[in-house]
Amino acid sequence: AARPGGAESAASDASGGAAAVGVSALVDELKARVALPERRHDGPLHFAIDHCFPIKGQGTVLTGTVLSGSLKIGQEIEFPELKQTRKIKSMQMFRKPVQSATQGDRLGVCVTQLDAKALERGIACTPGYISTVSCALVAVRHIRFFKTACKTGAKFHVTVGHATVMGTATFFGP
Repeated sequence: AARPGGAESAASDASGGAAAVGVSALVDELKARVALPERRHDGPLHFAIDHCFPIKGQGTVLTGTVLSGSLKIGQEIEFPELKQTRKIKSMQMFRKPVQSATQGDRLGVCVTQLDAKALERGIACTPGYISTVSCALVAVRHIRFFKTACKTGAKFHVTVGHATVMGTATFFGP
């Protein structure tokens, strides 16, 4: 069996247990190099939605993580891909009601008059913070595992973040 400090230290330990060698130095080095991120309450909201479902008589619940900014009950949030804004009715974190949430928090947010089928995954944000695009200029290269020819007019799945849409390619070179 493997022992901390290697076979040499196990052989030299008469009691059969090996003393850990270098573990405290490793812990000190990790503490020196790793910093806890600072949670910021200010700045625009960016909420990554990973699931969405309706609750009869309440509204639509969006579960996800606050990537930046903060949320509070009564705040207006925008769904850029739907081009809609809604007001937050209530929030829960680990089945307990909360009044606000900040960067790094996972929670469920209830909004009214939002069709749960229209949004499974996506983004909610401060109104006007995230804009959508209908076209993009990108550099692409063929990978050997993709056997189909890449031609102008071909349809592709394009994924950015949690959203996947169909796109039509127009190639300008060979």
